[in-house]
Amino acid sequence: MSRSPGQQSANTLSSVVDLLVEYRIKLDALKYVLKETNPPVHELYRGTIENLHAQKASEVNPIAFPDV
Repeated sequence: MSRSPGQQSANTLSSVVDLLVEYRIKLDALKYVLKETNPPVHELYRGTIENLHAQKASEVNPIAFPDV
């Protein structure tokens, strides 16, 4: 029995979401370990992440001009 293209896309998307969730859990665990074992480095990490968020927020998005 063959799968429809839509079903394959849904399965692929589901697999990607599962991976993202798995890596988010691992990242959260690593952040906790870092916080508990080396608080100064954890603060440096947090500061770097906050700076990257601010930098991303301040980037100017290109304006799409309509075709004339």
